[in-house]
Amino acid sequence: MERPVRLSALSDVETLGSGGGKFTQRKRRVWWPEASVSSRGPELPSRDVLFSLAEFVGEAQEGDDADSLAFTDVARKPGDPDASRAVSSEGGGRFVQYDEASVVEADFRYTCPRTEAVTLGHAKSWTTEGSGSVECGTRLHASEGSRADLNVAREAARLSCGPKSAAAQAPEAAGQ
Repeated sequence: MERPVRLSALSDVETLGSGGGKFTQRKRRVWWPEASVSSRGPELPSRDVLFSLAEFVGEAQEGDDADSLAFTDVARKPGDPDASRAVSSEGGGRFVQYDEASVVEADFRYTCPRTEAVTLGHAKSWTTEGSGSVECGTRLHASEGSRADLNVAREAARLSCGPKSAAAQAPEAAGQ
C-alpha cells in the first residue's frame, strides 16, 4: 500500500563552500499532520478505531496496544522539526533540508455484536517518514528513491530553491 507522503517541515536555502560544512538553518513547519476519527452512529473510542487502522496498515506490531501507540493519539502533535536536522555536508552548494510525513486514512464500518447498531466513519492518522536535504543545483535521479520521496524533495526544492532550480525539475531516468 503506497501512502501519500507530504512535506512537513522545510529550511531556507543554506550555502556551503566547496569543502562542505555544518548546516545552521532551522526548519519551519509547513504542514501540520493530524489524527482524527469522525463517525455517525454509536460512538467508539478514538484510540480503538485508530488502533484498528494501525493494525490494518501495519503500523501496529505484535504486543502493541492502543494506549501505548503514538499513532492512536488524536492529540499528538508533530515534534520539533530540528530534531531530525542534518548535521553537515561533505560537498558545497546551496542546500535545503526537509521533513516528510505520510497520512494514513480509511473509512470504516463497525457493527456492535450485542445490539447490531452500526457506526460508519472515517479514521486518519500519520507517520513520520523521514528527513533529507537536497542541493538546489543538482537534478534528482529516478533511482534515488521512491516516487513519493522524490516528489517531496522536489517540492522542498521548489519552495526554497525556486521553481527553476535543477532540484525542482522532474527527475532524470536512471542511466541518463
